[in-house]
Amino acid sequence: MTMKLFDKYFQPYAEYCIRTTFSEDELKEALAQECPATSDILSWKAIKAAFGLSKTIVFSYDPDDPLHLHPIKAYRNTSRGDIFIRCEKASDGETILHISIAQSGKHKWLLYAIGIFALFWGVAASFVIWWGIFLSVIFIGFLFIVLECCHAMAMDEIPQTRQDFESMLRMLERKKDILPGDKNE
Repeated sequence: MTMKLFDKYFQPYAEYCIRTTFSEDELKEALAQECPATSDILSWKAIKAAFGLSKTIVFSYDPDDPLHLHPIKAYRNTSRGDIFIRCEKASDGETILHISIAQSGKHKWLLYAIGIFALFWGVAASFVIWWGIFLSVIFIGFLFIVLECCHAMAMDEIPQTRQDFESMLRMLERKKDILPGDKNE
């Protein structure tokens, strides 16, 4: 049961499917060209988004996995949902994108570390002052309050994240369609 204590905060916020004209390789290439890499912190697009100067969410991609996008917004929220894309080839020359918007989960261990630290600190403090254990309980309660607030803010961002991703995808498809040498010319 204790291992499932924080699991509710790491469930996907949204899961849906959309169709695209990109193949999986074309999509990876298009995202790598359009989005700054997560390691490229000096990208003008990323800087504008981080300071709230961008009207839309800017997505950065993970160089190891271009189908894992990180939204960049004006404020930091570790519970913000990343976009995870899984491609499925459709029979009519299209690709079905299975989109999952979820917290990445890389900070989950930190929640357990903070909780364990607070518990040990409370037990150690109770040897000095008997009511020290209550400080530990209050701190753990505060941890859950902050976690719940971050989770609620991340849930509120989902419609904009979804809309901005789909807008970017459609814009990339239009770019692809007007490239020279395209069969539609």
